[in-house]
Amino acid sequence: MNVTEYIAYSIIGIYALTILSYTIGWLKIKTFIAQIDISKNHLSIVVACRNEEQNIPNLLEALLNQTYPKEKIEIIIIDDHSEDNTIKIIDKYSEDFDFIKLLRLPESKSGKKEAIAFGVKNSSSEIIITTDADCTMNKYWLRTLVNYYDQFKPKLLVGPVAFKNRKTLLIQLQCLEFLSLVGSGAGAIGINHAIMSNGANLLFEKSAFLESKLYYNYASGDDVFFMLHIKKKYKKAIKFIKSKNAIVYTKAEKSIRGLFNQRLRWTSKSKMYRDFDIIFTAIIVTLTNLVLVFSFAYSIFNFSFFSTFITIFILKSIFDLSILIPVSRFFHQQKLLWLFLPLQFKYPFYIILTVSFGLIGNFNWKGRNFKEKR
Repeated sequence: MNVTEYIAYSIIGIYALTILSYTIGWLKIKTFIAQIDISKNHLSIVVACRNEEQNIPNLLEALLNQTYPKEKIEIIIIDDHSEDNTIKIIDKYSEDFDFIKLLRLPESKSGKKEAIAFGVKNSSSEIIITTDADCTMNKYWLRTLVNYYDQFKPKLLVGPVAFKNRKTLLIQLQCLEFLSLVGSGAGAIGINHAIMSNGANLLFEKSAFLESKLYYNYASGDDVFFMLHIKKKYKKAIKFIKSKNAIVYTKAEKSIRGLFNQRLRWTSKSKMYRDFDIIFTAIIVTLTNLVLVFSFAYSIFNFSFFSTFITIFILKSIFDLSILIPVSRFFHQQKLLWLFLPLQFKYPFYIILTVSFGLIGNFNWKGRNFKEKR
C-alpha cells in the first residue's frame, strides 16, 4: 500500500466511524408516543413568508386542523415584503380567525432570519414553534410536539422533516439525499453532538431564543446558529422527536437551478461555524468525496488504482446504507433506495461543486441575490 492509498483508506475509515456513530445515535432515540393531552401551555407558531400565495393556504388549513385547543395558540405570519397575493390571503384568514396574526417586516429589515426574530419578539407565548410557509403536517403535530416538551422539557426540540410529492426523478433523488441529512442530524443529536436542525419543525423557549446571538449578516442559518447557542449553554438540552405524528412535509426543488441555489444557501453560512462537531463532519464528508473523485479520475490514467476506487466506493456505500435503511423505514420511503447507487455515483461531484461555490457565498433566493459576508 502506497502513501496515497494509505491516506485514502484513513479518510474513508474516519468517515465510516462518523456515520456509524450517527447510526447508533438514530437507533438510540426511542420512538415517541404522545400521552393523553393535558397540556395547559399557550403556543405561538411563527412562520416567515415571502411570495407564498401558492403555499400559505395549505399551511394555514393544516394549522387550523390541529387537535390542539385553538384558544391556546396564536399563529403569527411575518410577511417579508411579498410581491404577490400572499398578504391578501393571510388577511382573509386573520379576519375569520382572531388567533391568526399578520405582521409585516419593517422596510429596514429583510430575510427569513430577521422575520423569525421579529415574529418571536412580538409573540405572546413562552413556547415557540416554527415551520415554513410551504409546509403541511397532520392534525396531531402540535399535540405531539407539546406533549414531548411537557415530558422532557428540552430547550430545543428538533422535529422530523420530509419531502412530499415524489413524482419526478429529480425530486426522488432529493428525497433520498434529504433522508440521509435528517438521519445524520437526528443521530448526532442522539449522541449529544448536534450538527444541524431544520427551522421547518422546531420547538423552543422564547427566553432562550431572545438571549441567543444570531448572525444577521447571513441570510440563512437561523435554525443552526440558534441550535449552536443552545448546545453551548445547555448540556443535553437538544432533543429529536422520533414520531410519525411529528413529521412536517415540505416541498423539494423542482429544477436543478433551484436545487443548486438552495444548496448554496445552505453552504454559504458554513464559514461562520465555530463548532467542532460541525466542522469535523463537514471536513470529513468533503475529504471523503474528494477522495472518491480523485481516485476515479486517477484510475483513468492508472487502471491499477481502479480497485482502490471500487473498494472505497463500496465501503462508503455500506456505511451510508447503515443509516439510510432505518431512516427510510421510519419515513416509509424504502422504495427510494433503488436510487441509492445512482445517487452515490453523482453525489461526490455534486458535493464538491456546491461546497466550492457555496463558500463564495453568492446565491439567489426568493427573487433576491445574496452575497454572504464574513
